[in-house]
Amino acid sequence: MISTAPAAKLAPSPLWSPVLIARVALVEDDPILREAVTRTISLAEDLAFVAAAETAAEGRALLDTPFEVLLIDLALPDGSGVDLIREAAAKRPALRIIVVSIFGDAQSVVRAIEAGAHGYLLKGADPSEAAEAIRTVLAGGAPISPAVAGHILARIRSRANSASPAAAPLLSDKEIAILTELAKGFRYKEVARLHGISPNTVGDHVKSIYRKLAVNSRSEAVFEAVQAGIIQLKD
Repeated sequence: MISTAPAAKLAPSPLWSPVLIARVALVEDDPILREAVTRTISLAEDLAFVAAAETAAEGRALLDTPFEVLLIDLALPDGSGVDLIREAAAKRPALRIIVVSIFGDAQSVVRAIEAGAHGYLLKGADPSEAAEAIRTVLAGGAPISPAVAGHILARIRSRANSASPAAAPLLSDKEIAILTELAKGFRYKEVARLHGISPNTVGDHVKSIYRKLAVNSRSEAVFEAVQAGIIQLKD
C-alpha cells in the first residue's frame, strides 16, 4: 500500500520550511524500518517525507510523484529493487537513489550502483544515518556504509584482473541461445518449442545459467551476461 505524507509536504513553501532541501520517498516492505525512517525524515527540518511504498509495483507508481530522493530496499516481495533502481534512473536521471538493504555482499552492492544507485546503506544502522546520507548525496557525495566499501574495491580489482573474454563464465551454445531468447521476453514454453525440447529441460538450462553466473533471476542473468560480453542485445 502506498502511503503519503500530509498534502502540505507535497508542495513545500518557504513560508513553513525555509531550509527545505529535498522531498523524500521510500520503497520498503519492512513495517518497522519503514516507520523508523519515515519518522526520522519527518522530524528533519531540511527534509520532507512525501510517500512510502511496500512493493516494486507501488514504487513504480511513485515515480510520477514529485520528490528528489528515493530510498529503496533491494529485496521486495514482488521483484528485485535493482530493476526498480534501473527504471527510476532511466525515467528520472536527476533523481538521487540510496539503497537501504540487509544485503552487503559485493554482487548486491555493485549491481545496485551499476543500475543507478548513488549511495548504499546497510540495514541495522541508526535511522538518522539515512537523513545524513540524503544530505551527502544531494551535496554530490556518495554515502556508503564502511562495511560495504571494501566489497566495491574488491569487485573492481576482480573485474580488472579478469577483463579478458576467456575469464567470462563459460555458458554452452545452447545456454547462450536460451538466455538470449529469455532476454527478448520469450516464455519457457516458447523457448522449448523453438528448440524442440520440454519446458522442464529449459528450466534445467536456466538453473545451470543461474549457477554459472551466480544470480537468482532472469533480469540479473541478462545483466551479468551482457556485462561479461556473453550475449548482445540489439535495440
